[in-house]
Amino acid sequence: MELPKLLAKADMATRWGVTPQVVHNWEARHNDFPKPVMRVQNDKLPLYLLEDVEKYERINKFIEKRYKDK
Repeated sequence: MELPKLLAKADMATRWGVTPQVVHNWEARHNDFPKPVMRVQNDKLPLYLLEDVEKYERINKFIEKRYKDK
């Protein structure tokens, strides 16, 4: 059984070359920000499907460009 790849906001920040605060801001401002599929650490740490994160990157070209420029 293969489990889906999950990312935390810190993983997204690293992936996109931004600070965790920027990721937090994008989540608050963008209605299309991925929704968490699971929470761990006593419900404190949201986790997101890589597939949903990649869809968000495609929709928001500024993220895709930043990520590809790295």
